[in-house]
Amino acid sequence: MKFFDFSIAFSAILFFQLGLATDDSYSDGRYYSRCRCLPTDSCWPTPSEWASFNTSVSGSLIAVKPVASPCHDPTFDQAACEDAKTNYNSSAWRGSFPGGYQQVNFETSAVKNESCYPDTPRSSPCGQGNVPVYAVAATSPAQIQKAVDFARERNLRLVIKNSGHDYLGRSAGRGSLQIWTHNMKSIEFSDSFTPETCTWKKGEEAVTIGAGVQLKQLYSALKDKGKTAVIGLANTVGAAGGYIQGGGHSPLGPWKGMASDNAYQFTIVTADSKHITANECQNSDLFWALRGGGGGTFGVVTSVTIRTFPDANIVVSNLNATIPDRDQFYSFIADFHAFLPKFDDAGGSGYYYIFHETNSVIIAGFSAGQSNPNATEALFAPLVQKARAYPNSKVDWAQLGPFPISIGVDISLTGTDVTGGNTLLASRLVSRKFLESTDGPKRLSEALKALGPNQNTIFIGHIVAGGQVARNKGIDSALNPSWRKALTHIVFTRGWETSTSFAEQAVIARNMTDVETPILAALEPEMGAYINEADLNEKRWQKVFWGENYDRLLRIKAKWDGKELFMCKPCIGSENWDAESICRK
Repeated sequence: MKFFDFSIAFSAILFFQLGLATDDSYSDGRYYSRCRCLPTDSCWPTPSEWASFNTSVSGSLIAVKPVASPCHDPTFDQAACEDAKTNYNSSAWRGSFPGGYQQVNFETSAVKNESCYPDTPRSSPCGQGNVPVYAVAATSPAQIQKAVDFARERNLRLVIKNSGHDYLGRSAGRGSLQIWTHNMKSIEFSDSFTPETCTWKKGEEAVTIGAGVQLKQLYSALKDKGKTAVIGLANTVGAAGGYIQGGGHSPLGPWKGMASDNAYQFTIVTADSKHITANECQNSDLFWALRGGGGGTFGVVTSVTIRTFPDANIVVSNLNATIPDRDQFYSFIADFHAFLPKFDDAGGSGYYYIFHETNSVIIAGFSAGQSNPNATEALFAPLVQKARAYPNSKVDWAQLGPFPISIGVDISLTGTDVTGGNTLLASRLVSRKFLESTDGPKRLSEALKALGPNQNTIFIGHIVAGGQVARNKGIDSALNPSWRKALTHIVFTRGWETSTSFAEQAVIARNMTDVETPILAALEPEMGAYINEADLNEKRWQKVFWGENYDRLLRIKAKWDGKELFMCKPCIGSENWDAESICRK
């Protein structure tokens, strides 16, 4: 016997309360208040409507194609194809096209069985996949407002993209209209910034950046001003987009907090196409949500103002160790994680890479605000000694600095990152309390060892929490509360070749979600994951990505975007939609 499904009944009630079931219309048997219009539907705008819309946005409408399309008939172009093959793994090159995404799998569509690769025969089909059909190459908020109006009035799937640096593919969408913010590059410094209407606040050092500014450009501008700011460590991350809206971790986090902790103000185009300001003094609920609630959810951010700091010195420590015996290697990995609380107390941050295939680890430690390399060397000395004590181990230790943070980062970011693979990612935040427990580091090491054999796994650890991130627990924002308890953020990936079928890709994805990620999650069930670097198929994603903040975020979503124009997976309210954010369930 099948029992009455109360969850379905409750969802129906919720839809009516939020106004989601109003203005119903039928065409060709399709219920259009439930599904977005696609190019194959009769409700899709006509060529003349697209032309009129293009005029309204000053000719900025672009017909978008996958970046490998010049390598295939009927649009084969020898020179453009060679350019694509040469630069296919360049993040900067990919980010310069509205149809370019940093992970190729988000350009493909398993639903339509469509892909477009440069290494397949010229005669093979180049499918549109999840690449949007059109993009508005916006240079002003007014153009974004027109695009939002057009998408809302014609019931189109709408996505927002800067560089496509998104490990969850939220800026892609089959049959969608894209708002491409890539060209909004303004950078404006202030020595005494006061958020609008916050006349009682003291002016602070700040920089206001347009929605298209990427980290390499921002770091260079900061260097020229002798300043620094809490932003990430990659070339093509958009500082004003999903990065800061998801919280934004940084190697400077333990020194100054999360990127979202340092946001003063946003300007944003909302679902009703109004261009408004959100800060602690006006539209404060939206300001709360934009600091951690996730990108592509509440509107199109056109600018963000963030705190800047006078430049400071940094010391960089580097420890590379290879330990031939696997059991001994993972014993050292446990020792390293047990060392992290002490490193945190000393103000340390950094990244580490664990290579299961070669029993090797690379540890890059940063000590922001530190000018004494002797202090960091003494801190690492016991760990270096442990590594060298293992038989036949190979250990290299070196330090750089002190030197100004802005100069060091600007030199390290060469303008590009290696991307262009087929990749899914999973992660977990690990708490300081767990690493201080008697068996915590050993249990973590055993979990990594168990995950390691699959596809010669590389684990990436981010020592970007603790310190000021933890001390900022009094800041009221939508940031996942797990960040205030965390000390490290651990990521692993699964990938495949272009020859891998969609059915085989689905098996890899299911194994990551159902088997592998739970191994890490079981260590600390109450801890979560970082929304910008996580498994997009996470089972308990509402709790894992936002914890106790989710219900409040859902209410704010209903207030500012009750018709759910801005929708992506996994984003606030996406439990109401299918996996493609095209049809409501």
